Amino acid sequence: MLADLWRLNRRLKRLRCPVCNADEPAEILRRDRYLLDVRLSVCRTCGTTYLARGLAGETASAFYGGIYQRLMRTADASPALIGAQRLAAGYRAHVLRYVIGPLDEVLDIGTGLGFFLDACRQSGSRSYHGIEPGPVQRHFAEDELGLGGHVDGDGLDAARALSFRPRIVTLFHVLEHLEDPGSVLALAAGWLPPDGWLVIEVPDVSEWAGLGLQHVHVSHRSYFTPETLGILLARHGFAIHRQDREEHGIHPGNLRIFARPGAAGDDRIPGVDAEALAAESRRRIEAFDVRKGYPRAAFRLLRLATGR
Repeated sequence: MLADLWRLNRRLKRLRCPVCNADEPAEILRRDRYLLDVRLSVCRTCGTTYLARGLAGETASAFYGGIYQRLMRTADASPALIGAQRLAAGYRAHVLRYVIGPLDEVLDIGTGLGFFLDACRQSGSRSYHGIEPGPVQRHFAEDELGLGGHVDGDGLDAARALSFRPRIVTLFHVLEHLEDPGSVLALAAGWLPPDGWLVIEVPDVSEWAGLGLQHVHVSHRSYFTPETLGILLARHGFAIHRQDREEHGIHPGNLRIFARPGAAGDDRIPGVDAEALAAESRRRIEAFDVRKGYPRAAFRLLRLATGR
């Protein structure tokens, strides 16, 4: 695996900001938790934190189909991890029902193991479907949860046919992985009716002190705050209806956004002091802290490489 990571590092490409497409990075850290040269940076144009060097095109597809599965240990998830994901899915379903009502006509992008779709089914949903490119995750959803016919691994583009018009589109810890998050939001805006809902969860990097180096990962292309996510949503036809920031719960620093299509808010780019933002992020991440920085990352990487 260490050799595969070394080869992956050589294939990483210079990347533009995924929100505004500028190429003006102010560097925070050079290396991620796997010691890959990803250049975590703040965009000098819009203030979004992103990887200025990372996965693109075929390299990204090969990564998610191969070494990503090994890094995340998706094939040997423990009963404790399975249980935690099932509980998280039940909690998400509860929060969504409280805010937007019945969970019906649901399209879940980045379904993972399928527990949220299963929670929708158990709550009485008649129409629900998931998109999950990872074969290990998709097969678990189909075989273990009985979601065959309700999950596929097809790509996301304008030509994609849906079997029903979704009223709810969800992306739980998916948007930060996407090469072009705006294009997926534009698709969702086209699919949803005027009274539809878009629900997104991402790590909130306003809370870097709680997230730390462990959330600097080659697969995380974007790192959002409520402000930068709001700019991206507004540009693609969404207005934020509600936001929940959870210091503890499903995910450290979890940010949950409920948005609706229609008249979006102000998407103007504010004045950005990218160097100051980069310095503050660097301070909060504490990358060389023995307990949560590169020393711990190196130890974890060695354990993964030896299968322990």
